[in-house]
Amino acid sequence: MLQRPVSVRLHPVQRTWIAALFFTTFGNIVLWRTLWSTVEIDGLRSLLFFASLPVFVFCLANLLLTPVLALPGVRKPLLALLVVTSAGCSHFMLHYNVLIDRGMVQNVFETNRAELTAYLSLPLLLTVLLLGVLPAAVMVLLPDRAGGHPVQTLLWWAGNVLATAAVLAAVTFVFYKDYASLLRNHRHLRDQALPFNVVRNANGYLKRRFIAKRQLLRAVGEDATRPAAAAGARPRLVVVVVGETARAQNFQLNGYPRPTNPLLSQREGVISFRQVASCGTATAVSLPCMFSRMPRTHYDEVRAATEENLLDILQRTGMQILWRNNNNGGCKGVCERVPTEDMPALKPAGHCPHRDGTCHDTVLLHGLDAHIDALQGDALIVLHQLGSHGPAYFERYPPQDRVFHPTCDSNQIQKCSREALVNTYDNTLVHTDRVLGMAIELLQRHAAQRDGALVYLSDHGESLGERGMYLHGTPYLIAPQEQTHVPMVMWFSPGFAQQAGLDLACLRAHAATRAYRHDHFYHSVLGLLDVRTRVYEAHLDLFAPCRGAAQRPPQALAANSSPTGGWRALPVL
Repeated sequence: MLQRPVSVRLHPVQRTWIAALFFTTFGNIVLWRTLWSTVEIDGLRSLLFFASLPVFVFCLANLLLTPVLALPGVRKPLLALLVVTSAGCSHFMLHYNVLIDRGMVQNVFETNRAELTAYLSLPLLLTVLLLGVLPAAVMVLLPDRAGGHPVQTLLWWAGNVLATAAVLAAVTFVFYKDYASLLRNHRHLRDQALPFNVVRNANGYLKRRFIAKRQLLRAVGEDATRPAAAAGARPRLVVVVVGETARAQNFQLNGYPRPTNPLLSQREGVISFRQVASCGTATAVSLPCMFSRMPRTHYDEVRAATEENLLDILQRTGMQILWRNNNNGGCKGVCERVPTEDMPALKPAGHCPHRDGTCHDTVLLHGLDAHIDALQGDALIVLHQLGSHGPAYFERYPPQDRVFHPTCDSNQIQKCSREALVNTYDNTLVHTDRVLGMAIELLQRHAAQRDGALVYLSDHGESLGERGMYLHGTPYLIAPQEQTHVPMVMWFSPGFAQQAGLDLACLRAHAATRAYRHDHFYHSVLGLLDVRTRVYEAHLDLFAPCRGAAQRPPQALAANSSPTGGWRALPVL
């Protein structure tokens, strides 16, 4: 007589144990690699402490997964999503040494198809398959055990939680000093521990997005005005180029020994600010922070999304504003209330050679002459670059800007030689140099009608393998200088400098010796364009020391009379 094959059926609590065991082992390879190199084993106690770490992680994972897997009907899809997502995170932590903090989660939520395509590779697909799809299939496809009495089910869950909490409390009590020291001195561990980092930071991001959407837009600088132009004065045009992923130490203008700025270095009147710190290490933070009145130390993304920014104030004064975008990530809400042109969507011939629709940054200047000809009065144009965004650096420049070679013609930059990787990245800066040179030439072509100025400032820098780190997005407190030290370059026509009362020799001297931050951008633009408003803070206007007193906005003295000037700190929402 044939026996009926035994069918393995799992109680939901047992499924939770299997998932917790997975995240205690293969699902946290990066965490264990870090712990192995961090925890010093020099005796019996330290050995026992290290042996307690898997128990500690298992208990935490069990407690985290219990409320998720206790939900009938959605437990399997949620578990599969969590495992597969964690596998993708493992790939980026393993290969690029990044951390999964809230900023990184925000980048994922706000990415688009073109940006995502740049990261696709065979290693990524294999990692997701081996550490995500296959384990998820095993955990999900095993059938559930037939449901018992509701009281019995409740006892199962309650017993699981109580037993796990008891073991966790015992381990923590015995090794309290060791855990306190480890977690206090190595805070980055929480952004390596899967799936805790994913769940915690995704929850924080979504909650803050929800709060932001429920709030009304807060007006800023409602008193903003600009003085009437003097008789015979020509209209002014400021072109702001927002760079992407450019690091200051690779700029020839800042002393880099390679010719990454072949055009700007030969152009008279170009001023490079050598010591500038970014507001964040990712576009999602730095870009809205740059255009916000909040300093980096008080920056809050909810407030940035729910109050007017620099462009709103300038537009209120009657200036014509245009935002031209070539960045896959968009303007992060900064350009929502001003005229905007998405250049990749227009697909102008000769600028967008890639199948994913991305364009070289020269597209930002396409047809701009005609727009300037149609302008009436003063104007500000923002050109948002794709710049040096990785990992597909080789796609960010046309063949004529392939100055340095051999190059890393792959998005798997961690496999390229150091020489090839730096060559490829430096070529992206050569292309940025070309774009900035073309922008200055454009301003000079219109010199008979209006006075022009160019301001270039990158949003953040980039790691190119230093200390095993690649790309950007590292939490600011532990971010390397390569990700926070950014280039800032300016050029002024003689007429513009005269109208603004700028002493360019003074500005050039300050640019070489003084330290600046993204915090200065907001108030410097207000001061440069003579905007009179209480939110202006003269001590954050980098032009103020090099501008005659007659040209300073009259609110400057009032703004400096208080520690916070025109900016008033509000509670973080």
